[in-house]
Amino acid sequence: MAAGFKVITPKTAAQQQKLQQLPPGHVAMVNRKGRTYYVFPDAAHNQAYVGGPHEYQAYQQMRAANHVANEQLETAEMYQDAAMSWGTWGGWGMGWGPMGMGVGVGRF
Repeated sequence: MAAGFKVITPKTAAQQQKLQQLPPGHVAMVNRKGRTYYVFPDAAHNQAYVGGPHEYQAYQQMRAANHVANEQLETAEMYQDAAMSWGTWGGWGMGWGPMGMGVGVGRF
């Protein structure tokens, strides 16, 4: 993880069992000897990412930045899709001209 978490590989059967018990895809908070650690399990690769409060805060900031970036990308794609489908309308037809130009139904 780019947030500064360290990769830990379980060395004993008990450590592997604890790794398997952690909820996959979620960061778990663990208190050990008066300190708080955040553990992100990767049981498929037999490892866990471990960090303290500073690493967890950096992780949260990265997630928030990625969420905003993804929203911006989705919005841009939505606008692109909308712009691309205008041609299927077959033109604007009557009534869509600028006001005062005498185009369309019910001239002003």
